[in-house]
Amino acid sequence: MTRRPAGTLPSGLQRVLSGGLILCAIISVLFVGRFSPLPMTMLLDAWIILFIGAVLLRGRILTLLPLSLVAIYAYTRIMGVWVTDVPWDDFVQAYRWLLYLVAMGVAVGQHWTRRGALTTLTWWLVSLATVKAALTWVVHGPGERPGLFLENNFELALFSGLTAVVHRGSPRSRLWLLLLLGVLTVLSGSRSGAVAYVLCFLYAMLSTRTRDVFLRMVSLAVPMLVAVIPLVIFQERAAESEVIDRVRFFDVFLRETQDWGPVNWLVGTLPMTPMSPATCEELAYYEALFSSAEDGTCYSVILHAFALRVVFDAGALGVVLILALPWIFLRRAGVSALLAATLMAIAVTNSVSVSGFNNPYVVLPFLLAILTSSRASAGESEGEPTGTKPWGSAQHPHSTTAGARLAPPRAECADGTEEDPRRRREW
Repeated sequence: MTRRPAGTLPSGLQRVLSGGLILCAIISVLFVGRFSPLPMTMLLDAWIILFIGAVLLRGRILTLLPLSLVAIYAYTRIMGVWVTDVPWDDFVQAYRWLLYLVAMGVAVGQHWTRRGALTTLTWWLVSLATVKAALTWVVHGPGERPGLFLENNFELALFSGLTAVVHRGSPRSRLWLLLLLGVLTVLSGSRSGAVAYVLCFLYAMLSTRTRDVFLRMVSLAVPMLVAVIPLVIFQERAAESEVIDRVRFFDVFLRETQDWGPVNWLVGTLPMTPMSPATCEELAYYEALFSSAEDGTCYSVILHAFALRVVFDAGALGVVLILALPWIFLRRAGVSALLAATLMAIAVTNSVSVSGFNNPYVVLPFLLAILTSSRASAGESEGEPTGTKPWGSAQHPHSTTAGARLAPPRAECADGTEEDPRRRREW
Protein backbone atom coordinates (compact mmCIF):
# COMPACT_ATOMS: atom_id res chain seq x y z
CA MET A 1 0.00 0.00 0.00
CA THR A 2 1.32 3.46 -0.95
CA ARG A 3 1.90 5.73 1.98
CA ARG A 4 0.67 9.31 1.63
CA PRO A 5 3.52 11.84 1.98
CA ALA A 6 3.52 14.03 5.05
CA GLY A 7 1.57 17.21 4.49
CA THR A 8 -0.66 15.82 1.75
CA LEU A 9 -4.35 16.54 2.26
CA PRO A 10 -6.71 13.55 2.25
CA SER A 11 -7.98 13.12 -1.30
CA GLY A 12 -11.53 12.80 0.00
CA LEU A 13 -11.38 16.30 1.44
CA GLN A 14 -10.17 17.63 -1.90
CA ARG A 15 -12.92 15.82 -3.80
CA VAL A 16 -15.59 17.12 -1.44
CA LEU A 17 -14.62 20.72 -2.18
CA SER A 18 -14.18 20.38 -5.96
CA GLY A 19 -17.09 18.06 -6.64
CA GLY A 20 -19.33 19.67 -4.06
CA LEU A 21 -18.94 23.17 -5.49
CA ILE A 22 -19.60 21.98 -9.04
CA LEU A 23 -22.73 20.12 -7.93
CA CYS A 24 -24.00 23.14 -5.98
CA ALA A 25 -23.31 25.36 -9.00
CA ILE A 26 -25.31 23.09 -11.31
CA ILE A 27 -28.25 23.15 -8.90
CA SER A 28 -28.07 26.96 -8.68
CA VAL A 29 -28.27 27.41 -12.47
CA LEU A 30 -31.75 25.88 -12.37
CA PHE A 31 -32.96 28.83 -10.29
CA VAL A 32 -32.75 31.63 -12.85
CA GLY A 33 -33.30 35.07 -11.34
CA ARG A 34 -32.78 33.77 -7.79
CA PHE A 35 -29.89 33.03 -5.48
CA SER A 36 -28.87 29.46 -4.82
CA PRO A 37 -31.37 27.68 -2.52
CA LEU A 38 -28.41 26.03 -0.76
CA PRO A 39 -26.72 27.56 2.31
CA MET A 40 -23.42 28.02 0.48
CA THR A 41 -21.68 30.15 3.12
CA MET A 42 -22.48 27.57 5.78
CA LEU A 43 -21.28 24.72 3.56
CA LEU A 44 -17.98 26.47 2.80
CA ASP A 45 -17.45 27.22 6.48
CA ALA A 46 -18.14 23.56 7.30
CA TRP A 47 -15.48 22.47 4.78
CA ILE A 48 -12.97 24.93 6.25
CA ILE A 49 -13.63 23.58 9.74
CA LEU A 50 -13.15 20.01 8.47
CA PHE A 51 -9.93 21.12 6.79
CA ILE A 52 -8.59 22.63 10.02
CA GLY A 53 -9.54 19.51 11.96
CA ALA A 54 -7.85 17.20 9.44
CA VAL A 55 -4.59 19.17 9.63
CA LEU A 56 -4.62 19.43 13.42
CA LEU A 57 -5.20 15.69 13.78
CA ARG A 58 -2.02 15.10 11.80
CA GLY A 59 -0.11 17.47 14.10
CA ARG A 60 2.01 19.11 11.39
CA ILE A 61 1.86 22.87 12.04
CA LEU A 62 4.61 25.15 10.68
CA THR A 63 3.26 28.51 11.85
CA LEU A 64 2.94 28.11 15.60
CA LEU A 65 4.00 31.65 16.52
CA PRO A 66 1.49 33.60 14.39
CA LEU A 67 -1.23 31.09 15.21
CA SER A 68 -0.49 31.58 18.90
CA LEU A 69 -1.07 35.31 18.46
CA VAL A 70 -4.41 34.61 16.81
CA ALA A 71 -5.35 32.21 19.62
CA ILE A 72 -4.50 34.76 22.32
CA TYR A 73 -6.51 37.48 20.61
CA ALA A 74 -9.47 35.12 20.04
CA TYR A 75 -9.36 34.19 23.74
CA THR A 76 -9.75 37.84 24.77
CA ARG A 77 -12.75 38.20 22.45
CA ILE A 78 -14.40 34.98 23.63
CA MET A 79 -13.97 35.81 27.31
CA GLY A 80 -15.42 39.25 26.70
CA VAL A 81 -18.55 37.75 25.19
CA TRP A 82 -18.74 34.98 27.78
CA VAL A 83 -19.55 37.43 30.56
CA THR A 84 -22.29 39.16 28.55
CA ASP A 85 -25.63 38.04 27.17
CA VAL A 86 -24.63 38.49 23.52
CA PRO A 87 -25.90 35.60 21.37
CA TRP A 88 -23.08 33.41 20.14
CA ASP A 89 -24.54 33.53 16.64
CA ASP A 90 -23.79 37.25 16.55
CA PHE A 91 -20.27 36.69 17.81
CA VAL A 92 -19.51 34.06 15.18
CA GLN A 93 -20.94 36.28 12.49
CA ALA A 94 -18.67 39.17 13.52
CA TYR A 95 -15.43 37.25 14.16
CA ARG A 96 -15.32 34.54 11.49
CA TRP A 97 -12.14 36.19 10.19
CA LEU A 98 -10.26 34.71 13.16
CA LEU A 99 -11.29 31.21 12.05
CA TYR A 100 -10.08 31.98 8.54
CA LEU A 101 -6.71 33.17 9.84
CA VAL A 102 -6.34 29.84 11.63
CA ALA A 103 -7.21 28.01 8.40
CA MET A 104 -4.57 29.93 6.44
CA GLY A 105 -1.99 29.30 9.15
CA VAL A 106 -2.50 25.54 9.34
CA ALA A 107 -2.55 25.33 5.52
CA VAL A 108 1.15 26.21 5.32
CA GLY A 109 3.09 23.03 4.64
CA GLN A 110 0.05 21.11 3.38
CA HIS A 111 -0.16 19.85 -0.19
CA TRP A 112 -3.12 19.87 -2.59
CA THR A 113 -2.56 16.99 -5.03
CA ARG A 114 -5.59 17.32 -7.32
CA ARG A 115 -4.35 20.33 -9.28
CA GLY A 116 -6.07 19.38 -12.51
CA ALA A 117 -9.37 19.18 -10.63
CA LEU A 118 -8.78 22.71 -9.32
CA THR A 119 -8.47 24.09 -12.85
CA THR A 120 -11.57 22.14 -13.88
CA LEU A 121 -13.43 23.54 -10.87
CA THR A 122 -12.57 27.12 -11.84
CA TRP A 123 -13.74 26.60 -15.42
CA TRP A 124 -17.01 25.05 -14.25
CA LEU A 125 -17.77 27.80 -11.75
CA VAL A 126 -17.01 30.70 -14.08
CA SER A 127 -18.86 29.05 -16.99
CA LEU A 128 -21.98 28.21 -14.98
CA ALA A 129 -22.02 31.64 -13.33
CA THR A 130 -21.85 33.25 -16.79
CA VAL A 131 -24.67 31.05 -18.08
CA LYS A 132 -26.89 31.92 -15.13
CA ALA A 133 -26.08 35.64 -15.41
CA ALA A 134 -26.89 35.61 -19.14
CA LEU A 135 -30.16 33.72 -18.62
CA THR A 136 -31.14 36.12 -15.83
CA TRP A 137 -30.39 39.09 -18.06
CA VAL A 138 -32.54 37.65 -20.88
CA VAL A 139 -35.46 36.57 -18.69
CA HIS A 140 -35.57 39.30 -16.05
CA GLY A 141 -33.62 42.16 -17.61
CA PRO A 142 -30.32 43.81 -16.65
CA GLY A 143 -31.59 45.05 -13.29
CA GLU A 144 -31.48 41.64 -11.60
CA ARG A 145 -28.13 40.48 -10.14
CA PRO A 146 -28.55 37.02 -8.55
CA GLY A 147 -25.27 35.19 -8.41
CA LEU A 148 -24.37 31.54 -8.64
CA PHE A 149 -23.95 31.17 -4.89
CA LEU A 150 -24.57 34.57 -3.32
CA GLU A 151 -24.38 38.24 -4.27
CA ASN A 152 -21.98 39.12 -7.09
CA ASN A 153 -19.91 41.23 -4.69
CA PHE A 154 -18.93 38.05 -2.85
CA GLU A 155 -18.53 35.42 -5.52
CA LEU A 156 -16.69 37.55 -8.09
CA ALA A 157 -13.89 37.85 -5.53
CA LEU A 158 -13.89 34.04 -5.37
CA PHE A 159 -13.83 33.62 -9.16
CA SER A 160 -11.12 36.25 -9.66
CA GLY A 161 -8.99 34.74 -6.90
CA LEU A 162 -9.37 31.21 -8.26
CA THR A 163 -8.52 32.37 -11.77
CA ALA A 164 -5.35 34.02 -10.49
CA VAL A 165 -4.37 30.86 -8.58
CA VAL A 166 -4.79 28.51 -11.55
CA HIS A 167 -3.08 30.97 -13.89
CA ARG A 168 0.35 30.38 -12.37
CA GLY A 169 2.74 29.46 -15.14
CA SER A 170 0.67 31.61 -17.51
CA PRO A 171 -0.14 29.16 -20.33
CA ARG A 172 -1.90 30.82 -23.24
CA SER A 173 -5.02 28.65 -22.76
CA ARG A 174 -5.82 30.58 -19.57
CA LEU A 175 -6.57 33.65 -21.72
CA TRP A 176 -10.00 32.24 -22.57
CA LEU A 177 -10.80 31.79 -18.89
CA LEU A 178 -9.84 35.42 -18.27
CA LEU A 179 -12.03 36.62 -21.13
CA LEU A 180 -14.98 34.53 -19.91
CA LEU A 181 -14.55 35.98 -16.44
CA GLY A 182 -14.61 39.44 -18.04
CA VAL A 183 -17.99 38.67 -19.66
CA LEU A 184 -19.34 37.53 -16.29
CA THR A 185 -18.06 40.70 -14.65
CA VAL A 186 -19.83 42.89 -17.21
CA LEU A 187 -23.10 40.98 -16.76
CA SER A 188 -22.88 41.20 -12.97
CA GLY A 189 -22.66 44.99 -12.76
CA SER A 190 -20.62 44.80 -9.54
CA ARG A 191 -18.19 47.62 -8.83
CA SER A 192 -15.98 45.67 -6.42
CA GLY A 193 -16.20 42.68 -8.75
CA ALA A 194 -14.95 44.79 -11.66
CA VAL A 195 -11.98 45.99 -9.62
CA ALA A 196 -11.21 42.40 -8.59
CA TYR A 197 -11.27 41.36 -12.24
CA VAL A 198 -8.91 44.15 -13.28
CA LEU A 199 -6.50 43.07 -10.53
CA CYS A 200 -6.71 39.45 -11.68
CA PHE A 201 -6.13 40.39 -15.31
CA LEU A 202 -3.15 42.58 -14.47
CA TYR A 203 -1.65 39.70 -12.48
CA ALA A 204 -2.12 37.36 -15.42
CA MET A 205 -0.45 39.75 -17.84
CA LEU A 206 2.41 40.67 -15.51
CA SER A 207 3.15 37.00 -14.84
CA THR A 208 3.12 36.14 -18.56
CA ARG A 209 6.32 36.47 -20.54
CA THR A 210 5.38 36.70 -24.18
CA ARG A 211 6.22 38.56 -27.37
CA ASP A 212 2.78 37.85 -28.79
CA VAL A 213 1.42 41.17 -30.10
CA PHE A 214 -2.18 40.00 -29.69
CA LEU A 215 -1.69 39.22 -26.01
CA ARG A 216 -0.04 42.58 -25.47
CA MET A 217 -2.95 44.41 -27.10
CA VAL A 218 -5.46 42.43 -25.05
CA SER A 219 -3.51 43.12 -21.86
CA LEU A 220 -3.90 46.84 -22.49
CA ALA A 221 -7.47 46.92 -23.81
CA VAL A 222 -9.36 44.59 -21.46
CA PRO A 223 -8.45 46.21 -18.13
CA MET A 224 -9.25 49.65 -19.54
CA LEU A 225 -12.63 48.43 -20.81
CA VAL A 226 -13.67 46.66 -17.62
CA ALA A 227 -12.35 49.50 -15.43
CA VAL A 228 -15.03 51.75 -16.92
CA ILE A 229 -17.74 49.56 -15.42
CA PRO A 230 -17.39 50.72 -11.78
CA LEU A 231 -17.52 54.36 -12.88
CA VAL A 232 -20.67 53.88 -14.99
CA ILE A 233 -22.41 51.89 -12.25
CA PHE A 234 -21.43 54.44 -9.64
CA GLN A 235 -22.91 57.28 -11.71
CA GLU A 236 -26.14 55.36 -12.38
CA ARG A 237 -26.68 54.55 -8.71
CA ALA A 238 -25.79 58.07 -7.67
CA ALA A 239 -28.51 59.36 -10.00
CA GLU A 240 -31.05 56.96 -8.49
CA SER A 241 -30.27 57.82 -4.87
CA GLU A 242 -29.27 60.94 -3.03
CA VAL A 243 -26.66 59.12 -0.93
CA ILE A 244 -24.54 56.11 -1.93
CA ASP A 245 -25.04 53.39 0.68
CA ARG A 246 -21.30 52.97 1.43
CA VAL A 247 -20.98 56.72 1.98
CA ARG A 248 -23.91 56.51 4.34
CA PHE A 249 -22.27 53.69 6.31
CA PHE A 250 -19.06 55.69 6.53
CA ASP A 251 -20.98 58.68 7.93
CA VAL A 252 -22.54 56.39 10.54
CA PHE A 253 -19.09 55.05 11.43
CA LEU A 254 -17.73 58.57 11.93
CA ARG A 255 -20.65 59.43 14.18
CA GLU A 256 -20.22 56.29 16.27
CA THR A 257 -16.48 56.93 16.76
CA GLN A 258 -16.51 60.71 17.27
CA ASP A 259 -15.85 60.37 21.02
CA TRP A 260 -13.14 57.75 20.76
CA GLY A 261 -9.82 58.14 22.52
CA PRO A 262 -6.39 56.69 21.62
CA VAL A 263 -7.15 53.36 23.32
CA ASN A 264 -10.29 52.82 21.23
CA TRP A 265 -8.43 53.54 18.01
CA LEU A 266 -5.72 51.10 19.10
CA VAL A 267 -7.82 48.10 20.18
CA GLY A 268 -11.39 48.98 19.18
CA THR A 269 -14.46 48.58 21.36
CA LEU A 270 -15.24 45.93 23.94
CA PRO A 271 -16.31 42.64 22.33
CA MET A 272 -19.69 42.93 20.63
CA THR A 273 -20.39 46.52 21.59
CA PRO A 274 -23.78 47.43 20.06
CA MET A 275 -24.32 50.44 17.86
CA SER A 276 -26.39 53.30 19.24
CA PRO A 277 -30.19 53.00 19.06
CA ALA A 278 -30.27 55.98 16.69
CA THR A 279 -27.98 54.17 14.26
CA CYS A 280 -30.04 50.98 14.40
CA GLU A 281 -33.19 52.95 13.73
CA GLU A 282 -31.58 54.82 10.82
CA LEU A 283 -30.42 51.56 9.24
CA ALA A 284 -33.63 49.63 9.95
CA TYR A 285 -33.86 48.81 6.22
CA TYR A 286 -31.08 46.26 6.85
CA GLU A 287 -32.90 44.55 9.72
CA ALA A 288 -31.81 41.17 8.35
CA LEU A 289 -28.37 42.06 9.76
CA PHE A 290 -29.69 42.92 13.23
CA SER A 291 -28.96 40.76 16.27
CA SER A 292 -30.34 37.23 16.25
CA ALA A 293 -31.91 38.11 19.61
CA GLU A 294 -34.50 40.08 17.61
CA ASP A 295 -34.59 42.85 20.20
CA GLY A 296 -33.73 45.68 17.80
CA THR A 297 -30.02 45.61 18.66
CA CYS A 298 -27.47 45.93 15.86
CA TYR A 299 -23.71 45.53 15.85
CA SER A 300 -20.93 46.68 13.56
CA VAL A 301 -22.00 44.15 10.91
CA ILE A 302 -24.66 46.70 9.95
CA LEU A 303 -21.85 48.82 8.49
CA HIS A 304 -21.42 46.18 5.74
CA ALA A 305 -17.83 47.12 4.83
CA PHE A 306 -15.35 44.94 6.72
CA ALA A 307 -12.82 47.78 6.61
CA LEU A 308 -15.10 49.80 8.91
CA ARG A 309 -16.18 46.83 11.00
CA VAL A 310 -12.69 45.64 11.88
CA VAL A 311 -11.67 49.13 13.00
CA PHE A 312 -14.79 49.44 15.17
CA ASP A 313 -14.40 45.98 16.72
CA ALA A 314 -10.61 45.58 16.87
CA GLY A 315 -8.96 48.93 16.16
CA ALA A 316 -5.51 49.24 14.65
CA LEU A 317 -4.51 45.93 16.23
CA GLY A 318 -7.15 44.09 14.24
CA VAL A 319 -6.13 45.85 11.04
CA VAL A 320 -2.53 44.76 11.53
CA LEU A 321 -3.57 41.16 12.21
CA ILE A 322 -5.81 40.91 9.16
CA LEU A 323 -3.29 42.50 6.79
CA ALA A 324 0.01 41.10 8.08
CA LEU A 325 -0.84 37.48 8.87
CA PRO A 326 -2.33 36.45 5.49
CA TRP A 327 0.72 37.93 3.76
CA ILE A 328 3.04 36.05 6.12
CA PHE A 329 1.19 32.78 5.55
CA LEU A 330 1.25 33.18 1.77
CA ARG A 331 4.96 33.99 1.61
CA ARG A 332 5.86 31.34 4.19
CA ALA A 333 4.18 28.78 1.94
CA GLY A 334 6.25 29.94 -1.04
CA VAL A 335 3.53 31.82 -2.92
CA SER A 336 5.09 34.44 -5.20
CA ALA A 337 4.99 38.06 -4.08
CA LEU A 338 3.00 39.00 -7.19
CA LEU A 339 0.23 36.46 -6.58
CA ALA A 340 0.20 37.23 -2.85
CA ALA A 341 -0.16 40.95 -3.57
CA THR A 342 -2.98 40.25 -6.07
CA LEU A 343 -4.97 38.16 -3.60
CA MET A 344 -4.43 40.74 -0.87
CA ALA A 345 -5.57 43.54 -3.18
CA ILE A 346 -8.73 41.62 -4.13
CA ALA A 347 -9.50 41.00 -0.45
CA VAL A 348 -8.90 44.63 0.56
CA THR A 349 -11.07 45.86 -2.32
CA ASN A 350 -13.83 43.52 -1.25
CA SER A 351 -13.45 44.69 2.36
CA VAL A 352 -14.24 48.24 1.32
CA SER A 353 -17.53 47.07 -0.21
CA VAL A 354 -18.70 44.05 1.79
CA SER A 355 -17.29 41.55 4.27
CA GLY A 356 -13.86 40.91 2.74
CA PHE A 357 -11.71 38.73 4.98
CA ASN A 358 -14.81 37.80 6.99
CA ASN A 359 -16.34 35.60 4.28
CA PRO A 360 -15.17 32.25 2.85
CA TYR A 361 -15.49 33.38 -0.77
CA VAL A 362 -12.52 35.72 -0.35
CA VAL A 363 -10.53 33.34 1.86
CA LEU A 364 -10.81 30.17 -0.24
CA PRO A 365 -8.38 31.39 -2.96
CA PHE A 366 -5.87 32.18 -0.20
CA LEU A 367 -6.10 28.61 1.07
CA LEU A 368 -5.76 27.09 -2.39
CA ALA A 369 -2.83 29.36 -3.27
CA ILE A 370 -1.04 28.15 -0.14
CA LEU A 371 -1.93 24.49 -0.72
CA THR A 372 -0.84 24.51 -4.38
CA SER A 373 2.32 26.56 -3.97
CA SER A 374 5.41 24.97 -5.44
CA ARG A 375 7.05 24.76 -2.02
CA ALA A 376 4.13 22.65 -0.80
CA SER A 377 4.76 20.18 -3.61
CA ALA A 378 8.45 20.39 -4.38
CA GLY A 379 10.09 22.36 -1.58
CA GLU A 380 10.91 25.24 -3.88
CA SER A 381 9.40 28.72 -3.84
CA GLU A 382 7.43 29.48 -6.97
CA GLY A 383 8.54 32.36 -9.08
CA GLU A 384 11.87 32.72 -7.27
CA PRO A 385 15.27 32.43 -8.90
CA THR A 386 17.06 29.13 -8.60
CA GLY A 387 18.68 28.74 -5.23
CA THR A 388 16.47 31.34 -3.52
CA LYS A 389 14.00 30.40 -0.80
CA PRO A 390 12.23 33.23 0.99
CA TRP A 391 11.44 32.35 4.61
CA GLY A 392 13.99 29.55 4.39
CA SER A 393 17.61 28.82 3.90
CA ALA A 394 19.14 29.50 0.50
CA GLN A 395 20.85 26.70 -1.40
CA HIS A 396 23.71 27.29 -3.78
CA PRO A 397 22.68 26.45 -7.36
CA HIS A 398 25.81 24.31 -7.84
CA SER A 399 25.51 22.33 -4.62
CA THR A 400 25.00 18.59 -4.88
CA THR A 401 22.93 16.03 -3.06
CA ALA A 402 24.21 12.44 -2.78
CA GLY A 403 26.84 13.20 -5.41
CA ALA A 404 24.29 14.31 -8.05
CA ARG A 405 23.89 17.78 -9.47
CA LEU A 406 20.53 19.31 -8.66
CA ALA A 407 18.24 19.89 -11.63
CA PRO A 408 16.73 23.34 -11.93
CA PRO A 409 13.26 23.54 -10.42
CA ARG A 410 10.30 23.24 -12.77
CA ALA A 411 7.59 25.86 -12.74
CA GLU A 412 4.17 24.37 -12.41
CA CYS A 413 0.69 25.56 -13.28
CA ALA A 414 -2.08 24.93 -10.79
CA ASP A 415 -3.18 21.96 -12.85
CA GLY A 416 0.21 20.31 -12.50
CA THR A 417 1.34 20.81 -16.10
CA GLU A 418 4.88 21.77 -16.70
CA GLU A 419 5.15 25.48 -17.56
CA ASP A 420 6.63 28.48 -16.09
CA PRO A 421 -33.40 44.83 -1.98
CA ARG A 422 -32.69 43.07 1.53
CA ARG A 423 -29.34 41.58 2.06
CA ARG A 424 -28.99 38.06 3.37
CA ARG A 425 -27.47 37.31 6.71
CA GLU A 426 -24.22 36.04 5.15
CA TRP A 427 -21.93 38.76 6.43
